[in-house]
Amino acid sequence: MYSIKTRLLVALSIVLALTTIATGAAMYYSVQREVDRLLDDSLREVALSFDNIRSQDVVQLKRRFGNREQSIVVQIYDPISGTVALSRRMESLPVMDRVGFSDFQLDGKTWRAYTFLNPYGQIVEAAQPRFIRSEIAFQTAKPVLLPLFVMILLVGLVVWVIIGQGFHALNKTTGAIARRSPTSLQPLSMKGMPREIVPLVNALNDLLGQLGESIKAQQRFASDAAHELRTPLTALTLQIQLAERAKTDEARAKAFGRLKDGVKRATRLVTQLLTMARLDPDNRSRPFLPVDMTQLARSVAEDLSPIAEQKHIHLWAVSETPTVVVANEDALRLLLTNLCDNALRYTPEGGEIRIETLIKDTEASIRVCDNGPGIPEAERERIFERFYRAEGTKTIPGTGLGLAIVRRVAELHGGKPSISEGIGGKGVCFSIDFPICKAAVEDQPPEADE
Repeated sequence: MYSIKTRLLVALSIVLALTTIATGAAMYYSVQREVDRLLDDSLREVALSFDNIRSQDVVQLKRRFGNREQSIVVQIYDPISGTVALSRRMESLPVMDRVGFSDFQLDGKTWRAYTFLNPYGQIVEAAQPRFIRSEIAFQTAKPVLLPLFVMILLVGLVVWVIIGQGFHALNKTTGAIARRSPTSLQPLSMKGMPREIVPLVNALNDLLGQLGESIKAQQRFASDAAHELRTPLTALTLQIQLAERAKTDEARAKAFGRLKDGVKRATRLVTQLLTMARLDPDNRSRPFLPVDMTQLARSVAEDLSPIAEQKHIHLWAVSETPTVVVANEDALRLLLTNLCDNALRYTPEGGEIRIETLIKDTEASIRVCDNGPGIPEAERERIFERFYRAEGTKTIPGTGLGLAIVRRVAELHGGKPSISEGIGGKGVCFSIDFPICKAAVEDQPPEADE
């Protein structure tokens, strides 16, 4: 684990340090060049000031120089007499073999010299140690370099404060989350948020919203289970008591028969409640893949055919064209099973139930139609509510959750169930639309209707 703030500060410190060093070096180099130019001009002027020295003057000039200590050393050499006059008591300078500026080594030090030949034939040299020039350059550049380094330190301090302020919003958000109670799922405030962390806060708010929905689903499940299981459990308790008080085998058998029916109803209710609970949480983690609805419809029809045969109901699947959708296959099977189960319970003996899969425009549609008693227009909007059962159907076993599951599955796939007239103008026809998987449709050959 690493700190973005620390990394940023270290990186900026390195950049500032390198920038300071480069700037200081450039400034010192510029000052050094200017100092060299000025001192070269001084060397030339000093040397040229002795252009009128004659041979007989060299000895007197040698005495006049005496033991002077100065940064520039002047040497006058008379080639005729071999006399050398130096402005400082020291080892004689080497006589340069060319006129102009040159560098030479003397006593382990580097010297800079200017040489010229005066009209009387004397060789005049003005020389100066290089280290003196460096000292002068340093002393000249110091008043400029020192404020530069101070300024860089101040800039670094300002940058540190600015970065700290920049991370203040993130720290504030972290603190706001840390101070929250486990039950608080309200979205985080976006007020005063820097643009860079808005996506992070939006993602957190989305996650809080999903957690809220998940918790609501769990609370809804607990509430529904507590509400709906109360009656069947009470009925089971009464049936047990009746069975215990039964005086004859016939009465006892009748009580146990009712008890078995009650257990079946309670089991079905629990199964439906658990199904709703599984559909309520975030289902985006489940894969949405191409699903052949035609094959799925046939599979569901085959699974439910034994129940249909018991009631002498004709249940079959028909398709006009291969119908492939992008969906969760398990959820889609649950939708079809609930629609067909609903139709089987309300369609009278000798009736018909038809599962249709077809493509219309840019959507694929699945329909489950029957010729049962139908649903009144006034109640069609409410039949998808949890535990709602239409008038006249209370005598038929059911939980009122089947169509709620159908609606939930349709919503998970971006659809909404609709209701129309059933087969031959009787009963009902439930229809749900889904997005088409065009690539999968093109890969499949046409199929004949069943």
